[in-house]
Amino acid sequence: MSKFFVEKNQITDAGIEITGADVNHIVKVLRARVGDELLICDGEGLNYDVVIETISKDAVLTKVIRSYPCKTEPSVKVTLYQGLPKQGKMEWIIEKCTEIGVHTIVPVQMSRSVVKLNEEQARKKLERWQKTAEAAAKQCGRGQIPHITMPITISDITTDNAPEFLLLPYEDEQTNDVKTTLSIEKKSSAGIFIGPEGGFAPEEVEQLKAIGAKTVTLGPRILRTETAGPVTLSLLLYEWDEMNRQ
Repeated sequence: MSKFFVEKNQITDAGIEITGADVNHIVKVLRARVGDELLICDGEGLNYDVVIETISKDAVLTKVIRSYPCKTEPSVKVTLYQGLPKQGKMEWIIEKCTEIGVHTIVPVQMSRSVVKLNEEQARKKLERWQKTAEAAAKQCGRGQIPHITMPITISDITTDNAPEFLLLPYEDEQTNDVKTTLSIEKKSSAGIFIGPEGGFAPEEVEQLKAIGAKTVTLGPRILRTETAGPVTLSLLLYEWDEMNRQ
């Protein structure tokens, strides 16, 4: 069954109103009719089974049959700090990490990032990135849409605003492996730092280590920037027992 996300203000005691592009998808693609059932999510982990009551040009009005917690969300909130990659790769990273279970994705302008975005360019990119996350969340049955932020710099990340546990895959790390580093009590939030195509500058690694990031090796092979994030996210969720069916 197709899943649709709505804002909280679209959910009332009378039912749930679906608006925007989803109306066209429901009517023209799914060819749904009055009396058909849909699956709706509030984006915060609560699902609603609904039945269509009326269909108009601009809205689909539904009646709630039942509501229940979505069981697809990891208990640990993982933030991916992704060094801005070359054109086209960010959408792929967002799509795959959304499927795996990321909570937030923060694009980071690093010293070795080839791509440089001004504020206007970043806002245009952000709109497309967020749509990519929404489409992936719908496709894979997520209970929420990962939040994509405006790009920041390494200096913007501090102990005050960073997640509880920080993991830094680093090509020069020879000893600390992911499994051993993650063999600790599971935290409620975690951050993963991934460099751009050129990797991290040494001073960036030192900045991140200063706020508690643990450097790890991902093995003997060098992973591309668009591969490292999904791989590390998968390893973290697996080691913290977040890949089992509820």
